[in-house]
Amino acid sequence: MVGCAPARLRAAFPPPAPPPQLLGLWNVARTARARCHLPRAEVNMAEVSERTLQLAIVLSFTSGVIVGWQANILRRRFLDWRKRRLQSKLVETQKKLDLA
Repeated sequence: MVGCAPARLRAAFPPPAPPPQLLGLWNVARTARARCHLPRAEVNMAEVSERTLQLAIVLSFTSGVIVGWQANILRRRFLDWRKRRLQSKLVETQKKLDLA
């Protein structure tokens, strides 16, 4: 968890005193830090098979490609919409200038 440090490290580097206006928030953070000692599930790399690792890498890469592709489609759609909107504003502005 973020903010969890070994006891000897916390003892060596105590947190600085908070400003008086943040004292209430500081107490909330201190109690959250006190609860962060959870048992950790350690996974030995010998337990993960090579096939599972390869599958995880391929799945991660594939999902990244698909998400990137969809993001590019959305970006292109937004850019086309913005271009049409700005072109219509330009036409309106030119009409106003011609009338003036």
